[in-house]
Amino acid sequence: MKKNPQEATNLSRRQMVKNSSLAVAGLGMANIAATNPLQTSANKNQTGKVALITGGARGIGRAIALSLAKEGANIVICDIADQIPSISYPMAVPADLVETKKLVETEGVKCLSMKADVRKSADLKKVVAQTITDFGRLDIVVANAGVANMGYLEQMDDEAWEDVIAVNLVGVARTLKAAIPELRKQEKGRIVVIASVSGRGGSPGMSAYNASKWGVIGLTKSVAGEVGKSNITCNAVCPTAIDTPMLQNDFVRKLWSPNNPTPEGLNEGMKRSHLLPVGLLDPMEIANAVTFLCSPQANFITGVALDVAAGSTARNSA
Repeated sequence: MKKNPQEATNLSRRQMVKNSSLAVAGLGMANIAATNPLQTSANKNQTGKVALITGGARGIGRAIALSLAKEGANIVICDIADQIPSISYPMAVPADLVETKKLVETEGVKCLSMKADVRKSADLKKVVAQTITDFGRLDIVVANAGVANMGYLEQMDDEAWEDVIAVNLVGVARTLKAAIPELRKQEKGRIVVIASVSGRGGSPGMSAYNASKWGVIGLTKSVAGEVGKSNITCNAVCPTAIDTPMLQNDFVRKLWSPNNPTPEGLNEGMKRSHLLPVGLLDPMEIANAVTFLCSPQANFITGVALDVAAGSTARNSA
């Protein structure tokens, strides 16, 4: 049946409106996808960036390296990869550094791996200098290296106390001191320090560790004020008990779960300190928090100590 001219005109107009609406909707969705990095899992926030992680051979450091690599960052890991005599559990070895480097590179990014002792400024300066030589820039610094010694204060010898403070507090300060000048050159950067829920309260038998982590939180907040005008953020992440070799060893299991010094016993013991029904957390939970603090979604978060604690600090927190 032949349509009259008026009907044809009306149909034409309706089709034009429909096509225009679809076009506008399409443009709108394209704009959202282009501006919202959460819109697609293919987006990588850190492509072209360079991230340095201390204590990167295993545990939380390895998880952070992998998480940032998945976001497209080239990675620099350093670790003492050796045993400090006063530390009662086995520390990382060179093979751990090799393994982390391989895992990072499977994400399609580059990885520089170096042995370095964060207690030594010269080692950290070499790491930063090599980073600039290899990559030409430094965007993210994660001060993760840490150790623990357990025991009541009056029972600890000076070396055991001083090694914890030297790695966990002085080592963080020296890491930031070596890296901040490169971040300032770019007038932009992210610093994340791995503190602990032990920096939120006291724990009998962990005085050296707690003192170092309280100090790290204060250091983080102070440095945030020093670097903020250079558009550099500085935050801390405070983990609860994490499933890493620092805790998963005979010494700690006997200390925290003497009636059942097994991985299961330790896990059950940690559950009692959490509000959520979980025990030891996976290191990737801490890596997720670090990755968030390095992301565009955290552009204006600085001077914060973020608890990833399953509620363990909800009752009493400094």
